[in-house]
Parts: sequence; C-alpha cells; structure tokens
Amino acid sequence: MKKGKGLLIFGIILAALGLAGAGILSAASSAMIVALGIRTLSTLTTISFITAGVGAASIALGAYKGIRYSAEEKSTVRRLEDFRRQDQEQFTEYAKDSLNPEKTRMRFEQLRRNNPALSGLIDRCLIQMDTIDSYQARHKSLLDANEAIYLEDTIEVIDGSEQRMCRNFRNIINCCILVEHSGEGEEALDRGIIESSLSDNAEELKAVDTLLKYSVAYINNYNRNGVSDRRELDAWLKIMKDSMGGK
Repeated sequence: MKKGKGLLIFGIILAALGLAGAGILSAASSAMIVALGIRTLSTLTTISFITAGVGAASIALGAYKGIRYSAEEKSTVRRLEDFRRQDQEQFTEYAKDSLNPEKTRMRFEQLRRNNPALSGLIDRCLIQMDTIDSYQARHKSLLDANEAIYLEDTIEVIDGSEQRMCRNFRNIINCCILVEHSGEGEEALDRGIIESSLSDNAEELKAVDTLLKYSVAYINNYNRNGVSDRRELDAWLKIMKDSMGGK
C-alpha cells in the first residue's frame, strides 16, 4: 500500500504517544496529582486521548487510501490487459481478411490509437475510403431508383476498384507496422510506397467517378428512348477491368 503509508506511520506514532500519555496520567501518583493539579491533569489526559484519536483516524485514513490505491492499481492493470487483448484480437481479425474494407478501416483506427503521429497519413487513407463508399452508395441509389438491373455488371467493377484500393491500403499498413508503437511519424516510412499507393487509389476513384457519369448518361437515354447505346459504357468498363489486371 504505497499510497497512505505516510499517514499510517504518522497515525501509529500519534496513537502510541496519545495512549502512552493517557496511560501514564491515569496511573499518576498522589504526589503528581498534587503537583500538577486536578484540572491540569484532566486537560493533559484529554489532550492524550485526542492525540490518540487523531492517530487512530490517520491510521484508518491511511489504510483506506492504501486499499483504494491498490484496487485502482489492479483495475488499471486489468484495463491495460483487456486493451492489449482487444488490440491483438483486432490485429488478428484484420490479418485474416486484409482486403475487407471495414476491417481495413478498423486497422487504420488501431494504428492511430497506437501511434497518433500517423494521424495525418491515416486521415488521407480514410478520406479515400469515404469517397469510394460515397460512390458505391450513389451508384446503388441510381440503379435502385431506376430499376436498372441491366447495369448490375457495373456493381462488380466498382467493388473490384474498392478491392484494388484495399490492396494499396494493405501496403501502407505494412509500412506503418514498423513504427506502430515507436511514436515516429510517416516521415520514417517508405515515401515511395505510400505516395504511389495513394496516387493509384486517386486514379481508381477518378475511374469510378467516370463510370458513374457514364451510368447516369446511359440510364437517362434508356428512360427517354427505351433503348440506349452501351458502347461507351462498355468501353470504359473494359478499360477499368484491364487496368486492374491481376491485382
């Protein structure tokens, strides 16, 4: 009980002095009573008991603080152990499915917690993730609103773009592992891999944006005429698929 130890010692000393004084005075001889006077003796006895009482209170307070500190210390240790276990579980979960967008996002937030110096880089990555999420939501809304089941093949292509981006994010995460618990920032990372990965993702986002525009144009023509020329849309889909290659 590190906390409260001083109070305990102080209380023990006071209690000992108070009780010793009270004991001596209670056993006072007739000569001492005459010499000191009954009133003085009574006052000294009261002071001794007060001193002993203050000592006892100090002992109790010191013991309480010591017990409380010990409980808080154990609670802190348990919280740290729980955090480490959860941290390891999150890492393992991501490692098993590193191309999963949600688990990728989770891993980025884990990196931020473990090393706030990476926040700037992580924010850039999360902005790209938010952007592809926005494109997917708008694309789905477009197809649903127009019952455009004839464009369902475009969903797979956009999902493929997201997978490609997750591969690039995985490269960035691999670099971040080296400084995850060091406190060093992104300046310690391989700038070539970081920037090329982010640049490739930016190009992929532009391609998805263009695909969304082609999809809107195709649907609007179809709604007006009942038919529409898919050649431009299909040509762009082919370009996107070819660019993905085996990635």
